[in-house]
Amino acid sequence: MKIKFWSIKVVLLFVLASLTFPLAALSQTEPQSREDSSLEEAVATPTPIVPEEEATTGINLTVSPNFLNLITDPGKEISSSIKVKNNNNVKEYLEIRLSRFESSASGDRPVLVDLDPDDPFPEWISFSQKQFILEPNETKTVKFAINPPEDAALGYYYALIIGRIKETGPEGGKAVVAGAPAISLLLEVKSPHAKRELQLVDFKPGQNIYEYLPAEFKIKVKNTGNIHAVPYGDIFIDWGNKTDIAILSANPSRGNILPQTERVFTSSWDDGFLIRVPKEGLKDKRGNRVYEIKWDFSKADRFRIGKYTANLLMVYDDGKRDIPMEATTSFWIVPWKLLLILITVIVLAGISLILIGLLLLILLLNLIGAKKASKKIRRKLRSVFIKRDRS
Repeated sequence: MKIKFWSIKVVLLFVLASLTFPLAALSQTEPQSREDSSLEEAVATPTPIVPEEEATTGINLTVSPNFLNLITDPGKEISSSIKVKNNNNVKEYLEIRLSRFESSASGDRPVLVDLDPDDPFPEWISFSQKQFILEPNETKTVKFAINPPEDAALGYYYALIIGRIKETGPEGGKAVVAGAPAISLLLEVKSPHAKRELQLVDFKPGQNIYEYLPAEFKIKVKNTGNIHAVPYGDIFIDWGNKTDIAILSANPSRGNILPQTERVFTSSWDDGFLIRVPKEGLKDKRGNRVYEIKWDFSKADRFRIGKYTANLLMVYDDGKRDIPMEATTSFWIVPWKLLLILITVIVLAGISLILIGLLLLILLLNLIGAKKASKKIRRKLRSVFIKRDRS
């Protein structure tokens, strides 16, 4: 009987333990599962940040990098990051917006426009934080990933605009940045049909005749391909028999040209003794800037005058090799005001010398005449005295 009693006790303890442990485990795992589900819900639908009050100062942010050129394959995710620093002494409530690049009417550089409603790119890109808060002088790193679909190909050209959450909305189809910095984002999805091809349309000076440096050169290049491309190179300046007296960079910032668009690049030559520079903060009645001539005596051996020749050599990568583009133009530098002053001084100096010579001649003639007159007087006096003595 004792054996049966202890057997019954062991069985009862085993049953009780088997019921107690699952309940304890369930009580421990339920809160954790609720926390995980709430985290997943927060990631899926983040709570919008509401600024405590509207900022009364201008936005002052530093972003890096300023330009992103990403390359990936169709259907393959690519990730990167940006850094944003708040240079203000107030807290900033910020968000990242997307805008699209398109060619400007002038061709100088692409402009930002709002996204089309059917633009698929916002669905491809995701951010670790699309809205965030920056304390004064705080820097934050924001990661993002782009997952293009399998049918994506060639180039996609956008900008990440970091602005305040409470910001002026877009007007007239243009993206209103309101001082917010924009990071250029160029995405290339590899394709066997990619065609990189550029054509040099024009290369000329800003003027045919300059009075003083700087001399500006305009380079117009057209992208006849279906993917963005970057031309770069140098301009070599010749003067008479002297070659390469100056070498200027062409497109030093490595600006891209979007497909089927033209872009104008500008280079400036200001290495000389006389340079025309704008006066700080001064404008005329029409609102034009006022200029003055700066003399740099450390460059006195670089007095620019006469006819000059500019030789352009640019290249671009077509995916296989560097393709060269060449052109030549000429221009004059004639500091006519300075030359007019010098001619006037020379003429006046010549006239002055002639007048001085005439005066000296008159004085000389007067001296000669006076000597002759004195000789006649002395002769007359001698003849008078001789007659007296005889009488």
